[in-house]
Amino acid sequence: MKKKGIGIISLILIIIIAIVAGIKIKQNHDENAVQEIQPVKVSSKTVPTFFFHGWGSSWHAEDTMAQAIKRAGATNTIVRVNVNKKGHARLIGKIKKNAKNPLVEVNFSDNKLTNSQYNGQYANAYDSTGARYVKNAIDLVRNKYHYSKINIVAHSMGNLEVASYIKLNAGKKNFPQIDHLVAMAGHYDGIIGICGWGGISLNAAANDPRIKATAAITMYDMPHVGAWGYFDKGTADERYQNKKQIAEQRTKEYGTGKFAKAGGCCFEYPAR
Repeated sequence: MKKKGIGIISLILIIIIAIVAGIKIKQNHDENAVQEIQPVKVSSKTVPTFFFHGWGSSWHAEDTMAQAIKRAGATNTIVRVNVNKKGHARLIGKIKKNAKNPLVEVNFSDNKLTNSQYNGQYANAYDSTGARYVKNAIDLVRNKYHYSKINIVAHSMGNLEVASYIKLNAGKKNFPQIDHLVAMAGHYDGIIGICGWGGISLNAAANDPRIKATAAITMYDMPHVGAWGYFDKGTADERYQNKKQIAEQRTKEYGTGKFAKAGGCCFEYPAR
């Protein structure tokens, strides 16, 4: 009798364990399952989408997205606009009458706004130059093909240039209707550590106990890029020379008591 009771209890326990294990396996499967992507019907319009790249970048950064959109069948046309350091815009390619959701890759020769810095204060450069670069690129395409509506996709510094363009031109008669605006790694109030500066923010938070909370939204590690260059193209010797130059600059600043401003710094250093 005892053996029979023990056998029944064991059987019940095995069944319970099997049920629990089955539920757990199903939960793990549901959690790890790849969600099925439903195809979305994209309307065929002749509204162009302009891509604006970030600091130190070029149209190459936009081309991966553009080509993926084309492979997905959402567009059949990709053209490029080059804007030189004087602001002159030149169209490369042609948008045909049957173009579906044409994409415009904008390339700025002055991709760091180095020609229009005011003692390192980039804010003035965005209004004085960045906005003009954006306007010239958009106007070139609109004047040629008579678009009244546009879409904009901007990354990092491109967002600041686009924001300045909108701020300075929104009230004007010929300003286009912006149907959609996509801002990737935009520099907006209330977020600490945008784009490449995210790594710098994290380093500051790790070394300063006064910082209680940090949010970093970044597409690359700026300190790493500063040391090795984009895509680790820098050499060990270039890294050494860079550190040597920084050390010499620190020595000079310590001796004179005057601190040079880096790109994007608009405030006195050290902060007061």
